[in-house]
Amino acid sequence: MNRFDPNDHRRWHTVLPMPPTFVLANARIGPDPSLAAIVIDGRDIVAVTDMTDAPTGTRIDLDGRWVLPGIDDSHLHAYAYGRALTAVDLRPATDAGTLRGILVAASPEATGWYRGHGWESTTIHGTGQAGRLRAADIDPATPHGPALLADSTGHAALCNSQALARAGVGPATPDPVGGVIVRDDAGMPTGLLLEAAVGLVAGAVPDITRADRRRAIEAAQSELLARGIIAVTDPGLGPGATTLLDGTGTLDALAAYQELDAAHQLRLRTHLMLLFGGLGGTTADAVAQGLDAWGPPRRASRERRLSIDQVKVFADGIPRSRTAWISEPYDDCTHGCLTVAGSTDAERVAELETIVAAAALRGWQVGAHCTGDAAISAYVEAVRKTGTGSHLRHYVIHGDLMRREDMQAMQAEGMTLNANPSIRWAVGRRVSAIIGEERNLGKQRLRTAIDAGVNVACASDAPVTDPSWQVIMAAAMTRSLRDDPGYADDERITAQEAIATMSRNAAWQSHEDGWRGQIAPGMAADLIVLDGTADWDDPWTMTDLRPSAVLIDGAVVHGELP
Repeated sequence: MNRFDPNDHRRWHTVLPMPPTFVLANARIGPDPSLAAIVIDGRDIVAVTDMTDAPTGTRIDLDGRWVLPGIDDSHLHAYAYGRALTAVDLRPATDAGTLRGILVAASPEATGWYRGHGWESTTIHGTGQAGRLRAADIDPATPHGPALLADSTGHAALCNSQALARAGVGPATPDPVGGVIVRDDAGMPTGLLLEAAVGLVAGAVPDITRADRRRAIEAAQSELLARGIIAVTDPGLGPGATTLLDGTGTLDALAAYQELDAAHQLRLRTHLMLLFGGLGGTTADAVAQGLDAWGPPRRASRERRLSIDQVKVFADGIPRSRTAWISEPYDDCTHGCLTVAGSTDAERVAELETIVAAAALRGWQVGAHCTGDAAISAYVEAVRKTGTGSHLRHYVIHGDLMRREDMQAMQAEGMTLNANPSIRWAVGRRVSAIIGEERNLGKQRLRTAIDAGVNVACASDAPVTDPSWQVIMAAAMTRSLRDDPGYADDERITAQEAIATMSRNAAWQSHEDGWRGQIAPGMAADLIVLDGTADWDDPWTMTDLRPSAVLIDGAVVHGELP
């Protein structure tokens, strides 16, 4: 029922050292069809030449295989992804009946709880109001313990009646700041929790061990290296993570990362974002006190793998939950709002500005989850007021409904747009009924952002979507939708731009563009060699390709070279 077998030791990778100097000959780099030679000395690329100028010595003939820079998925919940790999996989559920069928075949974990991930709120309809799922829809299928089932986005969870009782969530329980306990007409909680309300039940789940947390990171690392992903930014570990997914991504998860790095068992280049307040109700005081207790940001040297140098802020929610803060109304005439602390829009904007200042003035880079246009505007203005944008490279996460004037302001402030083309592709037209067809189709305007001079990085947001860089790039290059493959618009980007969004531009976001992210002299030899031929004029053919070899610092960490 889950996606990962921790007993399958074949998935764990060993590092295969290479000769001190070697040449990858007859390589095709990115979309360039000409043959080239990549000269590697130790951990660095020292030359990229055509074959006529290739030096002699140790040669590895790639026989025309395509080579890309190692993929940097710059917004990937690696710890949560590892946990999701061992959770009950709810993605195949297409309706309440198939959801129950999956759960009937499942069993509670060692904690005594059912843990699942991946159900889709826009396709699975239950017996609650407006077709929403409720506890009664899953109670018969989960008789042996409480159940906490995260949806595909991580912004909602479905609980059975046992879980509500175990957490003490009843009619008198107030909605937490930034969260909603969905209730029936009588005021009784239905079992569906939105945003920060997930933490009410996640906090009742018995804690897991440090070894469990390490195994989650190792499982994610094994899977990601096999896909050609050599760097990640894991967004949101710390006290606020009790509201995310299964709620275990606390400071103990961060400590598990540190233990793996200290033991030289962390191979992914990893940046961690500290999270205070979680999906809702964040206060500037909590951020300031948390950072003061933690100390200054810790940016790793190239010899290490782990940097803890960013702060994550959930500024709003998502359109499909009607919790993104937008200027034009949803179908129910609401606008959403910022999800930080405050009782009015003005109070919440002021709190967001104080939160950003609290982190930035302590030297921390801030990435803010903003999907609605009003939320994006408020955050960009908050960054402008700190005067730290160009130095710290703050960034907008998701940026679905971004205004052109905010792109111009981001460019002036040296900010990045960290976008998710595969989420837009996967959601397709299903949100059109909620925000309107034009706004839905126009989400994530990458062409406009790039033309405005904004640094654009693309990422998966796994486990929200599968961490397939191939799908991300194809979706960005075509602008098609899963439920409308023929759709296209003027926001398409080129192959070179798509590759850059998951290599050079992502490295820039992480302040590491000076030594990695490109296949060029002076750059780290972080490379993936693909097992087939790419047709860059038909981007979806990339989804058939797999890495046959993955190199970090010139050493093979997955697969093998010819």
